[in-house]
Amino acid sequence: MATQGSIVREKEVAGGEGRPEMQGGARGALASTIMGDISEWRKLRDSDYQEQWDEYYAKWRGFWLPEHRAYKTERSKLISPLTSMAIDLTTAEIIEAVFGREYFVDLPDNIGDEDPSDMEFVRKNLVNDLKAEDFVNQFGLIVLNGCLYGNGICKIQVDVKIVKKPYRKESGELIAEEVEEVCIKPIAIEPGQFVGDPTQAEIDNMKGCAHEFHANIQNLRRKQQEGTYYKNVSIMESTKPMTSPNRGDSPAGDRRTKKNTAFITEYYGLVPTRQFLAATAEANGSELPDEMIQAVPATDMTEVIATIVNEHSLLRVIENPLITGERLVLSYQHESVPGRFAGRGVAEKGANLQRAMDAEMRSRIDAMAWSNNPMFAGDLTRMPPGSNLSAWPGKFWGTRGNPSEVIQEFKISGPDQNTYAHMQELERMGQQATGALDSASLRQGMRDETATGSAIAASGVIKRSKRTMYNIETFMSKLVMRVARLKMQFDEQRYPQDYEFRVRGTLGIMAREIETQFMVNLLQVVGGDSPAGMPIIQSIFEHSSSPVKQEVLAALKAMQEQEPSPEEQAAKAAQLQQPVLDNKKTEAEIMKIMAEAGLKDALEDGERLELELKPLEINLEQTKIINDLQETSNQVRQLDIQEAGLTLEARKIEKMGPSNSK
Repeated sequence: MATQGSIVREKEVAGGEGRPEMQGGARGALASTIMGDISEWRKLRDSDYQEQWDEYYAKWRGFWLPEHRAYKTERSKLISPLTSMAIDLTTAEIIEAVFGREYFVDLPDNIGDEDPSDMEFVRKNLVNDLKAEDFVNQFGLIVLNGCLYGNGICKIQVDVKIVKKPYRKESGELIAEEVEEVCIKPIAIEPGQFVGDPTQAEIDNMKGCAHEFHANIQNLRRKQQEGTYYKNVSIMESTKPMTSPNRGDSPAGDRRTKKNTAFITEYYGLVPTRQFLAATAEANGSELPDEMIQAVPATDMTEVIATIVNEHSLLRVIENPLITGERLVLSYQHESVPGRFAGRGVAEKGANLQRAMDAEMRSRIDAMAWSNNPMFAGDLTRMPPGSNLSAWPGKFWGTRGNPSEVIQEFKISGPDQNTYAHMQELERMGQQATGALDSASLRQGMRDETATGSAIAASGVIKRSKRTMYNIETFMSKLVMRVARLKMQFDEQRYPQDYEFRVRGTLGIMAREIETQFMVNLLQVVGGDSPAGMPIIQSIFEHSSSPVKQEVLAALKAMQEQEPSPEEQAAKAAQLQQPVLDNKKTEAEIMKIMAEAGLKDALEDGERLELELKPLEINLEQTKIINDLQETSNQVRQLDIQEAGLTLEARKIEKMGPSNSK
C-alpha cells in the first residue's frame, strides 16, 4: 500500500457510533473475530492516552485550546516553545546519530561463515535501496513519534512495483523496459493509528495489533484489479472522522471527514487456524468440508496479515510472508517504562514545566494589558449625554466643569519583574527534565573552557541519552535485520540468502564529538608518524560530519595501501641493514685472521724459547745428577768411616783379653 499516516498528516481516529454490519460467510466470521478484539483494545487505548496525546500534539504544534487555561479569567493564548524545542532538538540528535555516516549500518557475518564477503555486498545494496525507498524520511517520522508520544512504531511494507529502466539497443535506439521490483521499507505509524493487545508490553508477544488509517477508494479498487485484494468485495466511502476533535487544529477542533476514502484496518497477529483456512478457501471460490476443518485443533493459531475495510469486510488475508515468522510491526520506547507498552517521551517529561511556563507567560502578558492600556474614571453627571468613553490618541473629552475634576486616570503598575527570572528558571528546569540542551545552554555556567571541560559538561547529557540510544540501536537492529531478510527472500539476485548475520549501529553526535576530541588528544601523545597514528586519524574522520569525509577517508586508505606492509618494511629494513652486516662480518673475519696470525707467532716464539731452554734443562739435569752422585758418595764415605770406627773398637776389645773383659 502507499504510505499511510504520519504525525505530519495529523492523527486518524477509528470508531463511530454503532457497530457496522458484518460481511457474511467465512470471511465475515474472520473479520468479526478480528474486529471484536480491536474494538475493545481501542477503547482501552483511548481512555488511557487520548487526552494526553491531544495535549502533547497541540503544545508541539503551538495550538491553543480552551482546556489549556491555567485560570478562568486568562485571556492570553500564548504557547511556550519549550516542548517544541526539546522535541526538535532530540529528534535532530537521534537522526544525526543514526544517519551521520555514509553507511549507517554494518552487517558483520556470523563467526562460522567461511565467506563473510557476501554480507558486505548485502550491506552496500541494502543502504542504497533504503535511501532510494525513502527510509530516512520514514525513520525520521518514527523518531518524531517516539519523542512526541513516547513510542516509535512502524510496519514493514512489501510492494511490487513496475518501473521503467532505460537501455540502449544494439542499433543504438534508446528504449525503456518495464521491470518488476520488490520495494520493502518501513512505514511510520502514529500511536493514535496503532491498536494493540494491552496485556503485553512487546509487539512480538501480543496476540495481535492493527494499523488503522484512511485510504483512497480508487487506490483500493486498483489493487482489487491487480489481484492484491479480493475482487468481490464492495468498497464504500467511510464517514469516520479524520482527526480527534481536541487536537487544536482549528478553534472548534477539526471535525472534517475525508471524502472518497475508506477506513482500513490492517491486522498483524494470530487468528484461529480453522477460520483462516475457511476464509482462504472461500476467497478462492471453494469450501472446505466440515470434517477437514474439525480435524484442525481449535487451539491452533496462525500468524496472518488481514486487511479489513470499514470494519466489516475482509479485503485480504495472507499468512505472514517472512520465512522466519517474525512479525512485520516493530516499536521502540523513547524511554522504557517497565511493564508498559507506552514509553515516556520528551513531551511527557516536560509537560508540567510546559504548563507552568505557559501560565507564567500568559499572566505576564495579561498584566501588561492592564498596565499599558489607559483606564479612566469619570463623573457621569458632568459628562455630556451620549459621550463616547473610549480612548484614543487625539481624543477630545467634553466635560461640564474642570476636566481634572470630572475625569481621572487609573494607573496600574506593570508586571512583576521577577517573572523574567522565573521564566529563565523554568526554561532551565525544562531542559533538565527533557535532556534537550543546545550548545549555548550547555556552556552556561561552565568555568573550564578547554576541550576537557566541554567534554565533562557534555558527559551528563550523553549519559542521560544512553538509554534512549540503546533503545534506538535495538530497534534499528531488528528493523534492518527483518528488512534485509525479506529482501533476501524476495530478491535473490541482489541479496544472497545468508540469514545469519548481525547489525551494528552508530553513536550519538555528542558522544562522537567527545570521542573525536579524545582521539585528537591521543594523536598528540602518540604522534602522527607512529604506527598508531594513521588508525587514529581515520577514526577522527569517521566520527566527523564533514561533507568531504568520504573523500578524505578514501585518500587515507589509498595512502595506507601505498605504504608497504610490515613484512615489506621488515624486508626493506633488512635490505638496508645488509651492507652494515656485511661490513661487520668482514671486520670480524679480519679480526679472526689477525687473532689467528698472532696465535701462530706466539706458538713459534714458544717453540723457539723451548729450543733455547732445552740445553739449559739438560745441563740442569746433569748438574742435578752430579749433585746426587756427590751426595751418594758422601753418604758412602760416612758409612765407611762408621764401619772403620766399629772395626777399631772391636780390635781394642780383643787386645784387652778375657780377664779384662770380666
